[in-house]
Amino acid sequence: MYISSMRTISISLICAAILLALAACSTKMSPETRLTKLRDLVEDQKFNDALEQVHILRPEIPTDSAFLMLAGRTYLGLNMIDSAHACARQYAVLYPSRLEGYRFLYHTGELLQDYDAQIWCVSQMGYLENNRRKYHEDIARLNFLRGEYGQAMRTCNQIFEYEPNNPQALFIMANSLATIGKTDSAIVIMEKLNKQSPDRVEVLSNLASFLADKKDYKEAAVHFKRLITLYPDYIPGWFGLGNVLVTMGDTTGAIDAYGQVYSRDSTFLGVDSILHELQPFRIK
Repeated sequence: MYISSMRTISISLICAAILLALAACSTKMSPETRLTKLRDLVEDQKFNDALEQVHILRPEIPTDSAFLMLAGRTYLGLNMIDSAHACARQYAVLYPSRLEGYRFLYHTGELLQDYDAQIWCVSQMGYLENNRRKYHEDIARLNFLRGEYGQAMRTCNQIFEYEPNNPQALFIMANSLATIGKTDSAIVIMEKLNKQSPDRVEVLSNLASFLADKKDYKEAAVHFKRLITLYPDYIPGWFGLGNVLVTMGDTTGAIDAYGQVYSRDSTFLGVDSILHELQPFRIK
């Protein structure tokens, strides 16, 4: 009787264990179901919950294209830019014929100032779209930002072959020339751009700065004054004017210009120290 009871209990325990195992199996999500859940969480911007799903799914489907994109968006939503960049790069490497991977990698590269990655992306996109000209401006700009001024100018020259007055290429070419010390040539191009697209803040600002670098302070002051007349809240314009005026010996005018800077941003490039030096005790 006792043995029979024990057998009955053992069988009951085994059955219970089997039922629990079956229940656990029935509640376990498949990767496809989890991926759908992850997509919904990302769309709802519930990135902390999405991150839990990313950690679960990574060992199961580490190279799945949808997973990599959703994981990257999750990391981006949590400001984990390096991790998002890594996902985007992995996507682009594993799926080299898909534009969305390069577009995402370009975006994360912009956030991290990874200009090499961005150049690779636009080069690949130009190839896939059979339209490399579309990305020439971007390539020129990115090469300038990474300090490859010669390559930036070569790309600008490619643009000039089919669009001689391209404003972006003219702007990059002028700044590249100025950076390598060819200020006269930079001024010629920037003046051309100023006539072509008058009153652009960045053109007026750069032209005035180039003239100041050339020590043509009188002409630089003219352009800086034009700049602040058109854009009175443009702090670099006031600061540049102050620098030119103080060099010309116009201390009063310089103090007024620097004062305009200080009133807008008292921390801008040490303007408080400059004002104290020019007129002690001016700043309370």
